[in-house]
Amino acid sequence: MKPETKAAVVDRRKVRYFHGGRGKPLLFLHGWPTNPLSYRHALTLLAQSFTVYAPFMFDMKCRNVREIAKSVSLLLRQLGIKKAAVVGISFGGLVASVLAKDKKFASHLVLINTAGVPREASFARMFVNLLKSSTFMLLQGNAGHIIHRFSASLKFFSSLRQPEVRELFRQIRASQHTHACYVFQSIKAETTLLWCANDFLFPLASGRQLHKMIKNSKLVVVDGDHYWPFHKPKHFAQSVISALK
Repeated sequence: MKPETKAAVVDRRKVRYFHGGRGKPLLFLHGWPTNPLSYRHALTLLAQSFTVYAPFMFDMKCRNVREIAKSVSLLLRQLGIKKAAVVGISFGGLVASVLAKDKKFASHLVLINTAGVPREASFARMFVNLLKSSTFMLLQGNAGHIIHRFSASLKFFSSLRQPEVRELFRQIRASQHTHACYVFQSIKAETTLLWCANDFLFPLASGRQLHKMIKNSKLVVVDGDHYWPFHKPKHFAQSVISALK
């Protein structure tokens, strides 16, 4: 079944989620300030091997990571999903780590270029990296993807007038500069860390640090940067599928 956007009511809020595919359930948690549509090419490929559930986490209007994790858990329970492979990228990796404390829910955890450890990159280098990635996608004729990506960002920042979103934004920024050891050290699920060798946002040193922190984990280094799911969706999907095998 080709993935499509659906909606459910969670805690009296309408929450959209990208859903489709066949096979065992896979929960995908996106980075910020994007949404699942930004990853639609990669998720469509994953849906050939798994039944994918990718909630729009910023629909949930939560104040912190734990509230988002709780809302995601409620959504999956409402959809009848008791156990799933959990895949989180960047900010989504931090949310996935909270969910993976429950070994009964997370059959396997895949963390990709995850937030939550101190970053070493400057804003200037990150911005240059983003421009390079966007230029590469334009050259590939993938303008539609860039439109989804920037429209999701605009929607997130326009919602900052709401107090709960401002508080979440403050926490997101704080997570890039402070340790979240309490989250990672309590992970019980078997974990694979997928880390890009050329990630200027969360460098490989952060991946090695997490590997030492998380028991029962393995570190897999791949070629690419922080934005590889966007311009290398096939490589991204293959890497996730390999990690889950």
